[in-house]
Amino acid sequence: MTEVDELDVNPIFRALQKQHQDLYDKAQENCYIVCIPQTSSLVNISVTKELIATHILKPSPYFKSQYQTLHSPHKVVQLEENGKEFRTVEGFSEEHIVKILNEELGYNQDFKPYKILILECPFNPSLKGKAAVSNTTDASNGFSAFQTYAESISFLKSFAEYTMVLRQVEENLKQFNANYMILKDYFSEVEDKLKSLCQQVSQDCLRCSKFAREQDPKFREALDFSVENYIMGAVHKKVFSVIKEAFEEDDKLLFTKCKQLHNVTAQQLGVNKKIACPLPQAVVELANLDRLQTPLEKLYCLKSTIDNASQTIQKHLEENRAPSVSTAAEEGYCLTSDDLIPILVTVIAQAQCRYFASNLQYIESFHWASEANDRGNLSYCLVTFKAAVEYMKTTSFDDMERQPSLKREISLEELRRATSGPISGEFNSSITGSTTSQSAGSHYDRQLERISQMLKASNDELRNTEKSKTPHHRSIFGESYERLQNPHKETSEKKKDKEDLGDFLTSLQNDMFGMNFGKQS
Repeated sequence: MTEVDELDVNPIFRALQKQHQDLYDKAQENCYIVCIPQTSSLVNISVTKELIATHILKPSPYFKSQYQTLHSPHKVVQLEENGKEFRTVEGFSEEHIVKILNEELGYNQDFKPYKILILECPFNPSLKGKAAVSNTTDASNGFSAFQTYAESISFLKSFAEYTMVLRQVEENLKQFNANYMILKDYFSEVEDKLKSLCQQVSQDCLRCSKFAREQDPKFREALDFSVENYIMGAVHKKVFSVIKEAFEEDDKLLFTKCKQLHNVTAQQLGVNKKIACPLPQAVVELANLDRLQTPLEKLYCLKSTIDNASQTIQKHLEENRAPSVSTAAEEGYCLTSDDLIPILVTVIAQAQCRYFASNLQYIESFHWASEANDRGNLSYCLVTFKAAVEYMKTTSFDDMERQPSLKREISLEELRRATSGPISGEFNSSITGSTTSQSAGSHYDRQLERISQMLKASNDELRNTEKSKTPHHRSIFGESYERLQNPHKETSEKKKDKEDLGDFLTSLQNDMFGMNFGKQS
């Protein structure tokens, strides 16, 4: 959280501006240092005028780097040489160190600057211990900004004081699902109604909360996220069905584009070859998007997809870096938006979500909790995916589709067809002295063995970035497949006869070695 956010919710700073304005005016006029212990360190602590005055510092007339508090000249603290922490010198129960977390400049009416310092804890050690005990209890509640729909329900129901509020919300949601009519041309009214309900429920819960929780910004953020998750999860089926109807054409267009781009690599889209690599984890993460219910869950799915892609690319760079020739620029490669957008295009294409356009609209229209504090850069993730979708919708990939996919992995369907195909007559007639079942079993063993060899060769080819492309080659395994064949035992007539089957399936139906593999009876 930034300093501005901290000051907005900090009970000492709020009291300084409202109840004790005289102290604040005096500090500004004399350019004293205003110290504000962070909000989380003030849990269960009463904010008094004495406490506030103890955290306003004026320079000591006796020693450099020492400061007297406005409450008493006998309470002295010293700024350490590193400039990052204070040490209590006299007037306190014991000596201890207080870290400076952040610094902000303010200006008085004469435009003279004064400092506002965010401290780790109060100067008084006894208050620190009291807050620490309370914080330990609160920390066990696990206030987390992001929670799933199920976790959000459990979080809200864990507070007994919210029982009446949640009971009323549940009744309102039942009426909404049963009676409210959603028209696809009037989404704004639905957005306003649900947003207003989320805000009202959060305020009602805070009014029921203990004062300490109300002042904790992390708790308030977790509460806002949980309330939104709870409400949107309850109305998801009703709302999302109308969104899918409104964006049906966009969903179909994107799904068609995904099929066209399924075998296109990021390098073909103009991405630097140094960072063009398979992103299976990102694809698996994004493929989960349609299954999620709330806008917040879906938004974090987008964020996790980008995080996984970035981590995989970084790992790829590290694995393929040549230490002897690497430069500082290569070691600190920065993934830009120009790189990220086409990379996400390939991830979207492989994930093949059927309602991707609807999901983006659902997130954009019905997520509000992170508007005030977007600490996870969630809005950046959404905008980046929208840019990738716009690129897909407005770009023609017809020419790119005709390019050979040299690095495509074998699909599950192809593997199934290859291993379950009929045994060729040529193979059976070439083997004598064995039963039909033995021939079939040994043939499958050999097929699996050869497929394993070719998959290994295909994987090796992926790592060899300096091999030249061979556009005329039609095999899904590239050049390494050719090395497994014996060109002297194939005639041009056989190639012509088998051309319709393709290189891969034809090879599986020809026995080039005339011998069995595997266990023989």
